[in-house]
Amino acid sequence: MMLRNLWRSPVYSFSYYANLDLSCPYPSFQARDLTTTHTMHYITKPPCDPKIMTFGAFHTDHLLEIDWSEKMGWSRPQIVPFKSFSIHPFSACLHYAIECFEGAKAYRGPNNSIRTFRLNCNMYRMKQSAKRLSLPDFDGTELERCIEQLLKVDRDWIPDRPGFSCYIRPTLMATEEALGVRASSRAKLFVALCPVGPYFPSGLKPVRVFCNTSTIRSAPGGVGGFKVAGNYAPTVLPLKEVQKIGFHQNLWMLPDGLVQEMGVCNLFFFWKNKQGEKELVTPILDGTILPGILRDSILTLTRSMGKFKVTEKKLYIQEVVEAIEEGRMIEMFGSGTAVSIQPIEAIGYNDKIYEVQYDPKLNAGELSHELFDILTKIQTGGEEHKWVRQI
Repeated sequence: MMLRNLWRSPVYSFSYYANLDLSCPYPSFQARDLTTTHTMHYITKPPCDPKIMTFGAFHTDHLLEIDWSEKMGWSRPQIVPFKSFSIHPFSACLHYAIECFEGAKAYRGPNNSIRTFRLNCNMYRMKQSAKRLSLPDFDGTELERCIEQLLKVDRDWIPDRPGFSCYIRPTLMATEEALGVRASSRAKLFVALCPVGPYFPSGLKPVRVFCNTSTIRSAPGGVGGFKVAGNYAPTVLPLKEVQKIGFHQNLWMLPDGLVQEMGVCNLFFFWKNKQGEKELVTPILDGTILPGILRDSILTLTRSMGKFKVTEKKLYIQEVVEAIEEGRMIEMFGSGTAVSIQPIEAIGYNDKIYEVQYDPKLNAGELSHELFDILTKIQTGGEEHKWVRQI
């Protein structure tokens, strides 16, 4: 293989998570070596009020941390009281964004059980992100087991009200104490937990998105397909700018109009195609789009329904606008761990607003509402499912 092709991202027309290899060719930390130090100062838990328990506002009593060095390899994993880290001003993560992270959720199920949703997929994606940044590899199954132990320690923090959950944030960052762009000789892996209320306290709520023609989120050959820190900071200013003119999020695309994502969500378009067929379309994973776990779940669920055509393909904004103008667009929505399903009510493109259909009684389209209900039942319901691991 030629050097220039080493990190060319493949195009996926099948499940990115079809064959999960969570193994590590090098010695990894082991969950059996995990130690736990319980806090002596427990934090007062916030009330299960969606206006108070907002996303990222609170943390639990403990965190998981594991250090790595080029000389010593991985340290033993440990659960410790939640704390701030002391970090050297020259640490590589501060200067060169050599950092990747994940976002998953745990749910309170029947009989006070704890349920995680496709956490093994998060482990797989994080391993790919780590490799892309030359961060140390690890055994994904072992990290998943360590996270399960952390959830057990802080189980009282997992809300038991419908719509509430516990957000899981694994992070791997370079901590070498020297300037210079190179693979870091030191790293820290940690996992923090965050109790969160429903993203939309009053139920699903459609948003207005702005088709950004002046700024791109990611480019071919870049790292848009990985969950790395450097992908997010450049999106903050464009978000602030579109919020000033009445939109909630950006719809990201390339200069030729190739559709990518919405904010930090994957995109779905449910329409009647030009052949008159009902079809659910989402942009294909071409290396510029994050392989969302909810995205993969929605594709699996809708294909199993057998009610309409489900397609992953290159999709251009001109096709989207044409479908809306011709009355063929049935509904549009986004998907992501934090928001689950995000209905879209309008898009702004080339100084014109295009209204998108949705049911005002549901605050969503029929399909997006159905998918939201199905996913919620899988995540929190009492039935066993291959995507859920009960702790």
